[in-house]
Amino acid sequence: MTTIEENKKYNCSDVEKEVQKYLDNQMSDKEKVKFEEHLDNCLPCDKKIEFEVKLKSIMKIKSQEIDYPKELENELKKIVADNS
Repeated sequence: MTTIEENKKYNCSDVEKEVQKYLDNQMSDKEKVKFEEHLDNCLPCDKKIEFEVKLKSIMKIKSQEIDYPKELENELKKIVADNS
């Protein structure tokens, strides 16, 4: 993932690249502050994050409602681990 320089402000392109890092709480405190400063001043990005938060929440709830094969869960965990 892209690392934002200490004194650089986020722009919409940065938000697009870093959204999952933000949602997964994997940003440093400094990155998070700068990211949120951008959201405070950019309605389209703020709405995008709001949508992503809702989507992630719905997916979590729905995934707990479905009874799926254990092999699928193991395969998904492997894919996530390989891409981390």
